[in-house]
Amino acid sequence: MSKIKKVLAMLLALAMVLGTTLTTFAAPKSAKITINNAGEGKFEYLQLIAPDQNTETGWKFVNNDIAQNYKDAFLDDSEQSIIKKLINHEAATANYSEEIAAALAKVSGSEYTLSAATTSPFTVDEAGVYYIRGDESNYVYSPMAAYIAFKDYDPSTGIPADLEDKVIEAKKAPNSVTKTADDANKVTEIGRTVTYTINSTVPYLPLTDKNRHYEIIDEITGASYVVLPEEDANAGKVAVTVKYGNDNEKIYYGTVNGNSFTVDLTDILAENKYANTALTISYKAVVTDVKVGNDVHAGDGSPEGKDRFGSDNEKLYSGEIELIKSDAENHEIKLAGAEFVVYKTLEDKTVKYAKFDEQTHKFIEWVDAQEGATKLTTDVNGNIKVEGLYTGTYFFKEVKAPEGYSVNTTDVSVTLSQDGEAKEIIKTTPANMYDTKLSSLPSTGGIGTTIFTIGGCLIMIVAAGLFFASRRKSAK
Repeated sequence: MSKIKKVLAMLLALAMVLGTTLTTFAAPKSAKITINNAGEGKFEYLQLIAPDQNTETGWKFVNNDIAQNYKDAFLDDSEQSIIKKLINHEAATANYSEEIAAALAKVSGSEYTLSAATTSPFTVDEAGVYYIRGDESNYVYSPMAAYIAFKDYDPSTGIPADLEDKVIEAKKAPNSVTKTADDANKVTEIGRTVTYTINSTVPYLPLTDKNRHYEIIDEITGASYVVLPEEDANAGKVAVTVKYGNDNEKIYYGTVNGNSFTVDLTDILAENKYANTALTISYKAVVTDVKVGNDVHAGDGSPEGKDRFGSDNEKLYSGEIELIKSDAENHEIKLAGAEFVVYKTLEDKTVKYAKFDEQTHKFIEWVDAQEGATKLTTDVNGNIKVEGLYTGTYFFKEVKAPEGYSVNTTDVSVTLSQDGEAKEIIKTTPANMYDTKLSSLPSTGGIGTTIFTIGGCLIMIVAAGLFFASRRKSAK
């Protein structure tokens, strides 16, 4: 009896050993998925295809919903037929890149529960195909997939002992572009040359991507680009300074089309040498109106990919000043017909006079002499308004008074200022100037003339009296 127990114990121990061995072969340890170009990204994953020894291919979709995503993308109702196509694609005997991308996009758009977010690399414990979703500040990831294969097959049993690690390339691109201008507080002036700066990141695009193109499209209103002169080989184009990588700087030339220009930066993508490094772009424009709008688009050259790598906009505003001319005694009486010039005093005490468009009253330029300044005339409301100016203090100088009034020789000032970034055209309280009516002059035939007339008559009477008296004396 004791011998039987010993035999049973040995058989049980052998069964346990065999069971452990079979488990080792049937359930390989794990595989590591590494994502190149992961940066600071976090990743979630979902198994799409799993092993199944009862199917023709040895694989199956993990559920009907995922299977339907692939059926819709491949336009094929047979799950095993689709998996065969995936196997042929993996073996490089067929190319189903577009269908696979479409299937992953459908999976991405579905509300599946994914793993907890993790960094690269991470491990999975079963063979198959995994969908991977990446997330990183200022970047957008395309849906990714990793195929985890069996490896280390036992030659005697044909059972795999482990899983094969996988390395995939992250398909990500920056979605952050920042545009700034060198005008403080977003305030500018007509005629001013503005330097625009675009800050972004060189996108990473896998070498297998069909459309490895990168371009910047800039659109502007209220300003005109500074273009190269006719004698230059790139006449009419915008000189764009591009800095990238470690101290790389190059001049590109943007082709102008109306109020926009396009510059092709595709060569920076070569071999992904500068991928994910800082990119700075700068160029110049001259302000032509009271408001300037500037949009930038970083894209792949296709209409639908115009903003693939991000977009941004910048707005600048100028200021306007105003004067109201009134009667000195009755401020309700507004005086039309008064003429003014506008000037400012620089820090070195130099005086500059303003030229304006005579129709729109928009600023044109500063001149040195008052004779070159634009004379502005008050309207029926005694008003003058000019615009397109920068912040600072300006003076209205009256050079001709309305009819019946004297010129006010005391110039009035108005100050434009801005705290924080401007959100609209800057305005301020109008300046007021009052004119005095001319003093009355003595009328013709008044008291002054009468005195002289009476005096003259008296002299004549006295002279006549003396004349007749003299004759009488002579007659005697």
